Amino acid sequence: MLNIPEEIKALYRRSNSIEETVRKVNLRFYDGTIDLLYPGDDVWPADDLFPVDDTPILLIGPDRINFESFTLTQAICDAPSLSFGSCCAARVEIIVADVTMDVTGKEFALSVEIGGYEMMLGIYKVNSFERQADHRLRKIVAYDRMLNFDVDVSGWYRGLTFPMTLKQYRDSLCEFIGIRQRDITLPLDDMEVTRSIDPSKLSGRDAMKAICEINGCFGQIDITGKFKYVFLGSSGLFPSEELHPADDLFPSQLEGETLSHYNPSGTTYEDFLTYGIDKVQIRQEEGDVGASYGAGTNAYTIQGNFLVYGKSAADLLNIAITVHDQISGKVYRPCKIVTQALPWVEPGDGIICYTSDDVIETYCLKRTIKGIQAMMDTFEAAGTRERKESFGIPTQIIQLEGKTAIIKKSVEEVSVRVTDLKEYTEAQFVITADQILQEVTRATIAEAAIRVRADEIGLSVKNLKDYTEGQFKVTAEQILAKVSKGDISAEISVESGGVNIQGNRFSWTSDFSSMTSDGKLTCINVNAINGSFSGNLASETFYANGSAVGFGDYYVSADGTNLLRSNNGWFRVNSQGAPDGSPGGDYSSLYIGGQGYRGVTIDGLGNIEGGDVKCNDVYANKCQLAHGSSRLWGLGETIDWFWDQFQELRGRVDNS
Repeated sequence: MLNIPEEIKALYRRSNSIEETVRKVNLRFYDGTIDLLYPGDDVWPADDLFPVDDTPILLIGPDRINFESFTLTQAICDAPSLSFGSCCAARVEIIVADVTMDVTGKEFALSVEIGGYEMMLGIYKVNSFERQADHRLRKIVAYDRMLNFDVDVSGWYRGLTFPMTLKQYRDSLCEFIGIRQRDITLPLDDMEVTRSIDPSKLSGRDAMKAICEINGCFGQIDITGKFKYVFLGSSGLFPSEELHPADDLFPSQLEGETLSHYNPSGTTYEDFLTYGIDKVQIRQEEGDVGASYGAGTNAYTIQGNFLVYGKSAADLLNIAITVHDQISGKVYRPCKIVTQALPWVEPGDGIICYTSDDVIETYCLKRTIKGIQAMMDTFEAAGTRERKESFGIPTQIIQLEGKTAIIKKSVEEVSVRVTDLKEYTEAQFVITADQILQEVTRATIAEAAIRVRADEIGLSVKNLKDYTEGQFKVTAEQILAKVSKGDISAEISVESGGVNIQGNRFSWTSDFSSMTSDGKLTCINVNAINGSFSGNLASETFYANGSAVGFGDYYVSADGTNLLRSNNGWFRVNSQGAPDGSPGGDYSSLYIGGQGYRGVTIDGLGNIEGGDVKCNDVYANKCQLAHGSSRLWGLGETIDWFWDQFQELRGRVDNS
C-alpha cells in the first residue's frame, strides 16, 4: 500500500463537489526511458525530484482528455483461484483529443492530482494509438514494463554459467531484460540453480513466474517501473462459517484498507470463505510423486516449474516447506467490491468491508479504476471453497535434467513411470485390462520391454545405436525367438508341427558336434568309458560310423585296414593289409580295373625286397611275349627276358 498523507486520502473519499477535490490526470511523455529518483513508496517525491528529466516531449493534461474515458487495470492474479507466481501487466486505456504526435511505442508517466498533491500511478508504454470516429480523438492503450519480459530469453539461459544461486539467477534475468528490482531477500534466494532445461524458446515472463512461484509470491511492476515481489499478508482468524467471530473475540489479523463506503448495487460476495492452503505438493508433471508437505487436504500443487527439475527428494521437501510457510492459511472471501477510488491501494493488499449484515475480509487480487471526476474503484478476489488442481506455469519446454516418479490411476490404466532425464533413462510399468507392460529405456542407446497379454507373452531388447533387436514371443501356438540387425535377421520358431530355423548364417557348438557359420560340420560321439568312437551319421550320399565312411561312390575304412575303394570295385587302394584287402599283413597295393578285365595291380611288399606291377589279363594270347610263353609275366620278368634276349643278340654279333 502506498504511503500518502491521510488528508489526501480524505479528499479521495469525498465527492468532487468542491474545487479542492477536482481530479486531474496527466500523461507525461519523455524522449527515452523514464527514470524516477525516489527509492520507495514511503518516501514520496517532491515535484522537483521526479522525473529526472522534467521537460517532457509531450504533456497530455485534463484539457485534452475525453471526459471519463480513463481506465486503469492492475492485478497480481486474474485466475479463477489463487495462482502463485502470476506476473500480470497493468493496463491503461484513455481517449485523448488533438494529439498529432504518434506516441506508439513511447513511455509516459501517469499521475493523478487532487488538492495540489500529484500521485504517480505508474510508467506505461503505448501499445496502440487508434483514431476514433471523431477524428480529433484517439484511444491510447498502454501497458507497464511487465511486457518487457515477453521476449525469448533462451539464448540468455544457455549462456549462463551454472550452478548459481537463485539470487544470482534472478538478478541476471532482470539485467538481461533491462528492468531493475526492488531490494528484497526472497525465501529461496540461496537455493542452487542448475541447468535443468535445454530450451529452443523460453519466455522471460515464464522464467520470472518460475522464480515467484517457488517463493510463494507474485510479480508486479511498481509505480516507479521496478519489478517487485508481492506476498499476501496474514488473513483473519475465522473458526468456521457457521460460527462467525465477534470483533472482540477474534480480532482480525488481516492488514489492509478498511472501506468506509461501498456501492451495494455493484458489490457481490460469496457466502463462503476459501479454505486455507494446508498442503503443498511439488511435481514435475501430473502423476509424478514429487514431494509434499502438510497434513491437510486443500493442497496447492506446483507442477512443471523447471527450477526444481532434477532436485533430490530432500531438496524438493525443503522447497515445499518454504512455499508452505509463505502461502498456507490465506483465508479470504471471494468478492467484487465497488467503492470510491483509492489509488493508494495496491494489488496484494488486504481489504476489509463492513456491510449491513456482514464483514468482508479479502485481498485485492485485481483492481480497476474507472473515470476521473467520478473515479471509482472495483476490487476483486476470485476463488473457490476448495482448491482445484494448479498446474503451475502452462508452458512446454524441453527438459535437460529431471527426475520423476509418476503414478497414474484411472479406470483404464494403472501405471508407474520413473525418469532420470539427466542420465537419459526411463522405466515404466503399465497395467491395463488387456496388457501388462514393463519397459526400460536408455535414450539413443538401448530399450528393453516385457509385455504380458492373455494370448501372448513378449520380450524385446533393442540396441538403438547399433540398430539391433532381439525378440522372444510365446503364444499358445508358437514359441518364436528372433534377432535382427537392420534388414538381416535370424529366427527360430517352435510350433506343434515342427521346428523352423531361418537365417543368413547358421552354426552350433556342442561337446560332440559343431557347425561353423561358413558350413564346416564336425560330429564326434565319444564313449565316456573307453574313449572309442561310436555313433552314426548318414544322408542319401554320405554316411559315417565307427568302421567306415562313405561319400558318394567311394568307401573309406575306419577300422585299421587303410582301404579306399570305389563301390563297384574297379578302383582300390589299401596298405598294411593282405593283397586281397583283408586286415593283417604288411602289404600295400593299387588296383585299377574295368568291366570284364582283371585290370592292373601295383604291389609293394614292405618286408620283401622289391615290388611288382602286374597285368592281370585273363586272355593268355593277349599276354604272350616274343618267346611264345603264355604265362602271366610280371614287369621284372619281362625286363629280364628282354635283357637276356639282348645279351644273346650281342653275342651273335660279336661272334660273327
